[in-house]
Amino acid sequence: MKKYKKILAAALAVCSVTTVAKAASYQLNDYSVTNLGRSYAGVGVTGDDYSAIAYNPAGMTLKKKSGVQQVVNVIGVKSKVEKLDGTAEGTMKFWQPMPAGFGQYNVNDRFVVGGGIYAPFGLKTQYKSDWFGSDYAVLSKLAIVDFNVSAAYKLDEHWSIGASAILRYIYGRMTQTASALGGGDINFNVHGYAQTGTLGLMYEFDKDTRAGVAYHLRSAQRANGNMKVHTLAINKTGTAHANPDLPEYVVISGYHRVKDFGFSGTLRWTHWTSSFPDFTIRNDIGAPFPAETKSYYDYQNTWAVALGTDYYYDENLTLRGGIGYDESPTHKPERRTYRIPDGDRYWISAGASYVWRNWQFDGAYAYLRARTALSSETASLGAVPTAKYKGTHSSIIGAQVQYSF
Repeated sequence: MKKYKKILAAALAVCSVTTVAKAASYQLNDYSVTNLGRSYAGVGVTGDDYSAIAYNPAGMTLKKKSGVQQVVNVIGVKSKVEKLDGTAEGTMKFWQPMPAGFGQYNVNDRFVVGGGIYAPFGLKTQYKSDWFGSDYAVLSKLAIVDFNVSAAYKLDEHWSIGASAILRYIYGRMTQTASALGGGDINFNVHGYAQTGTLGLMYEFDKDTRAGVAYHLRSAQRANGNMKVHTLAINKTGTAHANPDLPEYVVISGYHRVKDFGFSGTLRWTHWTSSFPDFTIRNDIGAPFPAETKSYYDYQNTWAVALGTDYYYDENLTLRGGIGYDESPTHKPERRTYRIPDGDRYWISAGASYVWRNWQFDGAYAYLRARTALSSETASLGAVPTAKYKGTHSSIIGAQVQYSF
């Protein structure tokens, strides 16, 4: 029974897992290719695209024209996974697109409204179906999509305020094999909605220097769906329920221009301890699966930091680069699972923008490297072999177009 309980806990962890080497746990930043080029330094206050709607709505006042923006990022992840005793190994390798879009209308010189669709949290981890941990994880996929409506107001020459109302949609899916039940697979799907929001503040010291802070509220998801078990021993579909909380976080950004160079920085603090100490799921499949399973993740609060530079070659072409560090909320191997092989990671990125009439075209590339990490959850019960994740890295390729009117 303990083994089946642990299998179920790993299976239903889809609502709380991570894109490996992508961002701290399942938290994402990928709504802007302009910002990708500087490792997301200065988000919300650089004023060179419409993504402030997602990062800090007060920064919407920096764009003097109304406009729209379409974003497409493609994320590639690769990691080598080994049993700690060296007797087996596997590979996790895949690509995943991440689109986003924004629109903004300047009512007058002070008041701006806008909206966006983007993914602030999400994941995909995928192994081959015959790897040594397939009874605990094959595919994990989480999509959390924000439908954002924002407004900003410029109080005076220095201060701007902004706020967002957000309808948040969650969809989660995971698969795994079931050799303990004679072969076959287990498939889990849930979806649901929640409401949340963002409050933003920005201060402009002068036309070349500004700073902003944004508070992103916590949200409590209520996800319902089904669990399908198709094996030689069981062929059944039942209901499933999960209530994962998504954490509050604070983003502080700054920007300063000196002649042909712009310098930017961002600090992000995420309050994981208030929203994700554990995770409970329920199902009505019946024996040998328990009706309720609670997994303890013991996430710790995290910091992320990014620094970036823009070089304004001329009025049309801008070149940029950035570096960053993203802390993992998982610090103990016994809290790191095959579905959450999370570790601290480092960023380096480069990008460019080209303006032609009312159009702006952006391209960027980022490379991320994660530290070697151990996953030993349930190893004390002898159910899951301790695994080592090494050589974990990720590439992000982005393209974006803006149109101002």
